[in-house]
Amino acid sequence: MKLRTKVARGGAAVTLGLTALVGGGVAADANGGGSDGRMVDATVPTTPSVFTYTGEKTGDTRVFRLTAVQVEQQIATFPIQKAEVWGWEVTGKPETASTPGPTLIAYEGEKIQFVVTNDLQQPTSLHPHGTHQPNSADGVSGIDFDPVKPGETRQYPAYTPGHPGTMAYHTHTDTATQEPRGLVGLITVLPKRVAAKDNPAVDIGMTLQTFNPDGPDPDGDPQGGKALTASDNGGLVVPMPDDRGMFPFFTINGRTGDASNLGPDSQNGVIKVKQGDLVRIRLYNASSVSHSMHLHGTDMTLVDINGHPVSPQTVTAKSIAPGEFFTL
Repeated sequence: MKLRTKVARGGAAVTLGLTALVGGGVAADANGGGSDGRMVDATVPTTPSVFTYTGEKTGDTRVFRLTAVQVEQQIATFPIQKAEVWGWEVTGKPETASTPGPTLIAYEGEKIQFVVTNDLQQPTSLHPHGTHQPNSADGVSGIDFDPVKPGETRQYPAYTPGHPGTMAYHTHTDTATQEPRGLVGLITVLPKRVAAKDNPAVDIGMTLQTFNPDGPDPDGDPQGGKALTASDNGGLVVPMPDDRGMFPFFTINGRTGDASNLGPDSQNGVIKVKQGDLVRIRLYNASSVSHSMHLHGTDMTLVDINGHPVSPQTVTAKSIAPGEFFTL
């Protein structure tokens, strides 16, 4: 989504606060908000607590090398701190391992290619959600695609993702088990150049997830506070009104609010902007429940739904369904 801050108030959306600082305008330059019609490089999004990955540029192709891994991640500071989750890492860089996985940055007009390694004990895959990939690069197991076996590395065909926008990637093998365990991430396709007046000073990615610290391990044994999520040995536990099967932890970028100052580029859990700044927020709901997203003290302008631009809509709150992604 895209918005301009109007007043100096703090806000919170599950894990991250957005604070507008009084004073200071935005110059007509690459920092966003300019009005002279010049074209500038697009602001590269950041995803607090998650590594940003621009891949490796080879000719006209941007290559993303990702490994599916099991990782212990601190998702909260109390009462349960750590969970055994599944996530993605930049291959060969274990310090980048997390759920959600690294945020992938590509540019309009260039090709992208995935090289996927499976370090889990069961087959998996990577499905780009929202890009214009051929079936051979779709990553949907059983439909023109065999899952990546444990220990295997698979090179996907290169392709042009299509128009700029907010998109996602996730497993598409045993999805009801593997996706809630954490095999998800954001893809952002940026325009080559953008008008200075439309370029945000701040561009933030947020992935919504739910976790159950009392869930079982892959063998069905209780984790005792170190859960894989709300998957029940292959069957998804659906939240019920009577609290049975509820997901106790709601996170943005793999952290609850009390832990939002952890991880790479966490910004101490607060996104600071100047009054008058143009701000873009990219949301991906990787959980199994809908959420209504709202910033206190300011309206928002919806500009992109599921990777496709839409006529700007001013909203106070916006509900995001499971598997949906949009830009404000």
